[in-house]
Amino acid sequence: MSIKWLRGAPKNPNINPEKMAIYLGTAASLKLDKSAVKRNRMRRRCREGFRRTLKSHKKLPTIQLLVQPRAASLDCDFDDILRDVDSFLSQL
Repeated sequence: MSIKWLRGAPKNPNINPEKMAIYLGTAASLKLDKSAVKRNRMRRRCREGFRRTLKSHKKLPTIQLLVQPRAASLDCDFDDILRDVDSFLSQL
């Protein structure tokens, strides 16, 4: 999976920029798979991986993330996704 990130909160008047949070977005193009069901499943797996992993990381800066799954992510175990997410978050 590919992860792009920016420091800080999104520029939205409804968001408190001083609150520590992680803003996560996912993008899965037709290159990933022609089937919308498979693309949506991959988006859900990525979001769930971040949700589970964020519980163990307490002190993280406010960041925006864009997660783009790759075709290899469609067939991998969920534990592999969790390891990738954990290794990314531990580098922050």
